[in-house]
Amino acid sequence: MNDNVQQIKERLNIVDVLSGYIRLIKAGVNYKALCPFHNEKTPSFMVSPSRQSWHCFGGCGEGGDIFTFIEKIEGVEFVEALKILAEKAGVILEHVDPKLRTEKDRMYEICEKAAQFFTQKLGNPNANVISDYLHKRGLVDKTIDEWRLGYAPDSWDSLLSFLKAKGYKEPEIEKTGLIIQIQNTKYQIPRWHDRFRNRLMFPIFDANGRVVAFSGRLMSEIITSQTERADSGKYVNSPETVLYSKSRALYGLDRAKTEIRKNNKVVLVEGQMDILLSFQDGVRNIVATSGTALTEDHLMILKRLTENLVLAFDMDDAGFKATKRGIEMAQSNGFNISVLELEPGKDPADFVKERPGELIKILQNARPIMSYYFNQVFQKFDINKIDGKKIVAITLLSEIKRLPSAIERSGWIRELSLKLGVSERDLEEEMSKIESQKTDNFQRLSASNPHESALVKTRKEILSERLLALLLKAPESVKEAVKIASVLPPSDFEILSAFSVKSADTTNFSDVRSALRSDLRPRLDFLYLAGDFEVEKSGPDFNPTNEIKRLINDIEKEHYKEMLGKIEIAIKKNESLSTISGSTELAMKNNGRAFLDGKNLETLTKEFQNISNKLYQLNEK
Repeated sequence: MNDNVQQIKERLNIVDVLSGYIRLIKAGVNYKALCPFHNEKTPSFMVSPSRQSWHCFGGCGEGGDIFTFIEKIEGVEFVEALKILAEKAGVILEHVDPKLRTEKDRMYEICEKAAQFFTQKLGNPNANVISDYLHKRGLVDKTIDEWRLGYAPDSWDSLLSFLKAKGYKEPEIEKTGLIIQIQNTKYQIPRWHDRFRNRLMFPIFDANGRVVAFSGRLMSEIITSQTERADSGKYVNSPETVLYSKSRALYGLDRAKTEIRKNNKVVLVEGQMDILLSFQDGVRNIVATSGTALTEDHLMILKRLTENLVLAFDMDDAGFKATKRGIEMAQSNGFNISVLELEPGKDPADFVKERPGELIKILQNARPIMSYYFNQVFQKFDINKIDGKKIVAITLLSEIKRLPSAIERSGWIRELSLKLGVSERDLEEEMSKIESQKTDNFQRLSASNPHESALVKTRKEILSERLLALLLKAPESVKEAVKIASVLPPSDFEILSAFSVKSADTTNFSDVRSALRSDLRPRLDFLYLAGDFEVEKSGPDFNPTNEIKRLINDIEKEHYKEMLGKIEIAIKKNESLSTISGSTELAMKNNGRAFLDGKNLETLTKEFQNISNKLYQLNEK
């Protein structure tokens, strides 16, 4: 065993090994990086080529050699780390005890054998129609071979029979997710049967290039099938296993990681075909999530390689909203995010097929995410109308407020000021009204039940709901309502925005409904009925316009009351602190700007008085 370890160390350089997982930066005779084992913004992870060792001088204090690094980053025991590094070094482990072969080893073997089986089936003459499909999509044979695409025959147990003939048992095959056990066999389905049948197969590899899972595309529109199947989704992925976690797996990472480090940029796409055609077209720093949205684990893995992320999706409204949560996580993790804007309805695979050789060029002009926001919002709303200008301001200010850098925030406020013709000071004041937890104006979360009891709602939410219901009866009042848009509850802001997309004089129910996300439409249906109910119960003398004005006034008052409550709590904390410390002055010296966005007692008191005056003026109306 010791001979094996020494031989591996002699053949492998620690810089080369670690570069497969993290982006190393030259620092004199050593290298540095952001530690992959804890979150940090300043590199504290040092690698010494002369000593062939690494150490984190930051939060975790971890250190060791190439073996300890592989053990920790791969989450494996020493024996498995030895095998990984032996393969990299081209060392045959002649002295490893066969008893040390783990369950995971068997699972890797089964996945590899399955990949070989699927590849061999794609080469059979009866699968020519599948090859023809791949060629029509734009793939060449070299790419098909490199990525080891295959075909799962339309059979209940062809793979199972193949693996059993190789000496593997059903329970261990099931652990890889390749077969399914059926308890009820009254439909004459075998107790054990293949998960993938009549599917184009994409092997999914781990960071070291080992097959750990599969994604299968149904080929029923290519090959007519008579087989009944319980799971006939267009794409079926392997389930979670010991080897495979979709929240961590990035399709193509094993091939892309070197190019990601080299370009200091990663391109993220949605599907396997996007990866294959882009890779074939010369874009090699590209990965895709595997059957899930972008996760914190994905971002942690990518952060080891680069801080620059380019999103190359079909950026229609639905597609973008589906990725918005991932974008927010990437921003909070310090990524610089850009958006690659392709033609509407086109994904990278379509683009490459129609315009080969151009993807790598347009990647140089990917639009920064804030620039993309600006472009989308300014296209959607008419800033020559006061309500349109207000919605644009609130929507973009909520995204600007999310930016971690004060310099970036200042720059984008200046840009917004120039485009809207509104002073930066006024925009900053408007931004201060927007609560941090309500800043996602691209993807507002609505209540799951629009009829939920008013007992769980705040007074402002009840007033806001009634306001929107009446606006459907008096759309000419939308311009007036936009004045308080920034203080409305999250889902109501988006519905009001939908009102504003159309001309207020012609807004009707179908217009608003078509402008909304599908998950907010049930709430709009409820609001429409609520508006009917309000008008009916109030009698013939009821004037919706006058009631809307009253509601706007009441909502604004509720907002100021909420602000006063928060400031009052902060003032009490400061006063308590000053009592403990002996004086307000001493408290401020010791604790600085401790409460409510770092404002001191004097500032808080002035704000309390200012908001009290505004509330008094509203009460006098």
